[in-house]
Amino acid sequence: MRSSGRKPVVMDTGPAAITGAMLDLRAKEPAVAINLGNGHTIAAVVSEGRIISLFEHHTSKINAAKVDDYTKRLADGNLDFEEIFDDGGHGCYIHESIGFDKIKTILLTGPNREIMKESTLPVIYAVPFGDAMLTGCFGLVENVV
Repeated sequence: MRSSGRKPVVMDTGPAAITGAMLDLRAKEPAVAINLGNGHTIAAVVSEGRIISLFEHHTSKINAAKVDDYTKRLADGNLDFEEIFDDGGHGCYIHESIGFDKIKTILLTGPNREIMKESTLPVIYAVPFGDAMLTGCFGLVENVV
């Protein structure tokens, strides 16, 4: 195999989708971006261009009510690792909490975003640059450029 002389870039799809969702022109920070993927769901609170807290769970084990609850408590800073892990997820990390009442936008992306059709939160389906299918690709480029 011949080398192109370029360095490869590898990134998990979850954070790429979070970053890509934040490129939607309707995104106002602080925000929550949620990627409902085929295998995993990741939600992150984004403030001043930084992920300040997040949780990751298995998409097959969640529903809109659970994501609504976890999202509110993540932003409030009172969701803990053990609760997510004991429910079959991967856990959560809170570096900083800003309070759910300060969240200006909740963005959804991912192939299973329809799970949130019963959500009581004011969610927006992210369409960065008008193309929801490329959300993760846009996020990858945003992270490396």
